[in-house]
Amino acid sequence: MVRIWQFTSSVTLACAVLALLGARADAETTITTQAVADDGAFLPYAPPPSQPAGLCLVDTGVNLNPGTQGEVVERTAIDGGSGNDVSPEAHGTLMAMMAAAPANGWGMVGTAPGAIRIVSVRILESGHDTFPFSSYAAGISECLQLRARDDIKVVNLSLGDAEAPAGKDGEALANAVEKANDRGVAVVAAAGNDEGGPVEYPAAYPLVLSVGATDTVGGALCSFSSKGEALRLTAPGCDLDGADPLTGAPDYDYSQGTSEASAIAAAALAALDSYRPEVSPQASEGYLTAAHGGALDIAQAFRNAGLGNIVAAGEAAEPDAQAAPGAGSQKSPGSVAPSGPMGFLTSFKRPRARLERITGRLTLVLVGRPSEARAQVRCLGYRPRSRHLSTLRTITGAFTTLALPAGATAVSVRYTDPYDVERDGPWATLMVSGTGKPRAKGRQRK
Repeated sequence: MVRIWQFTSSVTLACAVLALLGARADAETTITTQAVADDGAFLPYAPPPSQPAGLCLVDTGVNLNPGTQGEVVERTAIDGGSGNDVSPEAHGTLMAMMAAAPANGWGMVGTAPGAIRIVSVRILESGHDTFPFSSYAAGISECLQLRARDDIKVVNLSLGDAEAPAGKDGEALANAVEKANDRGVAVVAAAGNDEGGPVEYPAAYPLVLSVGATDTVGGALCSFSSKGEALRLTAPGCDLDGADPLTGAPDYDYSQGTSEASAIAAAALAALDSYRPEVSPQASEGYLTAAHGGALDIAQAFRNAGLGNIVAAGEAAEPDAQAAPGAGSQKSPGSVAPSGPMGFLTSFKRPRARLERITGRLTLVLVGRPSEARAQVRCLGYRPRSRHLSTLRTITGAFTTLALPAGATAVSVRYTDPYDVERDGPWATLMVSGTGKPRAKGRQRK
């Protein structure tokens, strides 16, 4: 049975509330950490192509919300039912947002809004959390049926299994992938969240562009990502800026997995095909995989494809282009131009933090905390069907002792300014030693 590879980070109610802050709705992050990490910050602001290419998401369906309704042009299902998302975590909806959510003040900004259009093919049956390989082959076939009408150039598969499909199911899936390539449609798949194990199927097929997950902070493979010789590309998959697909509330590290990495890479590939429709899928994949030694570098891939003018135009239109001239591809996570008489940064960077056992107590240590910043700390737990936020503590020093309940598996921290919420920085998440990453249902989505 095929599994979908996403690791959803939820906040448990078990966290003790030691200092409750007033709740507020965070503003949409116009340039996400993943866009900085993959050098794709220009793409949401680039001039749109004359004909956006179609990206076919074979997934759990997509719900319409302000982050998807203008980008999703068709929703269908192989069982003939509704195209709505039937997964408890709205996995398909989140993948659509990661790929193409526009900068409209709601939710998050995706990789390539305006440059691509989303076609959703639901293959998960309502009430189920797995599905056979035969359904996946049927999903690819449905994408090919819609290819001409929606100009589909890329199919994204954010699911897989360690066991290779056998018999008729394996033959059907392999044939569907081969047929897609023959018809000028690239197939992208998540490598799997097998804790460093080999690339899973269907990503392991030679004709599929397999995508592993990397950290937006340091660029290393995320600890959960599958890897090995069959891995052809890596893209941001942990420490992401995301948003709740139901409420649109922006939330650092709402989810992570090779699902997200695959959706981001597939969106970049479809965008490149939008601007260069005459290029073959193999050539487009080559631009992506060769741009930065197998790590996704969207700007360089575009330049290699002769689209440097699109990169330059997008960089000039980025929201911070006037505040930080010449930033563009040289930005680093959290980097901004200094402003104000004291030269404070306009927003804080992601904290450098670690968890240590000091005299038997779990202690959060902050390295280089800005003197004017407060640190907001919360506990994280993993409950696939719900997510709740409790503020654990707000601190002004360099470290604090934590008293975590048994259900807490991670700690998240960010820097805030009590007088200017615009300066609040992104969250950094640290796993509590010994808890690991549980194989919960929500994690079974690449």
